[in-house]
Amino acid sequence: MDIDTYHVHKAIICPQSEFFRAACRPQAFREGETNVIKISAGPGRDIAFYSQPLDEGDFDWDLDVETTASVKLMVCYLYRHDYLEEETTEALKKKLTLCGTSNRKGLLAEHARMYAMGDKYGISGLKAIAVAKFRDLFIHCHDGLAGALIIAFKGTPDTDKELREVVFVKLHPYRKAYKENAEVQAAISRIPDLCYGLYRKLLAEY
Repeated sequence: MDIDTYHVHKAIICPQSEFFRAACRPQAFREGETNVIKISAGPGRDIAFYSQPLDEGDFDWDLDVETTASVKLMVCYLYRHDYLEEETTEALKKKLTLCGTSNRKGLLAEHARMYAMGDKYGISGLKAIAVAKFRDLFIHCHDGLAGALIIAFKGTPDTDKELREVVFVKLHPYRKAYKENAEVQAAISRIPDLCYGLYRKLLAEY
């Protein structure tokens, strides 16, 4: 099995992350003595999965959020206070096209994924930039929308409302546009909190 190794500086990552700050305490955890923190992360879903209909019941943190790519982006953020800069900037220049028949992969899913990573590792700055990118991108790009919905509601604790509230506000105006999109409708109908939140947005119009 391939192992990615990142040589990082405690003085940089620990002040930004509650998780790494706690793990690096020398008298508390083994990692604090060895200066090695192991994060179990794999490549994520294989290419065959993406051609199949999306089902929120298949959600798996290790396959859908904490992948080797996500860990790399998290480390990138800790050093540069940004991630996927070029990809997001280019997408912001485009005119909105609604997502097609395969909606798990795409920038919206990536930003939801990084928000979830920020929550797990106690990186408030990563959560803030991820939700801001998600919000700004929504009027330009819906790539990965269904995946983003699933990650936002299955990959974060119920007490964490920030990204979920953005989803309600941003998705509500497009409810008719996605009426016939099977993957998006499946995500909405099978995630009670998402369905109820959109229902409340609709009621607020009357």
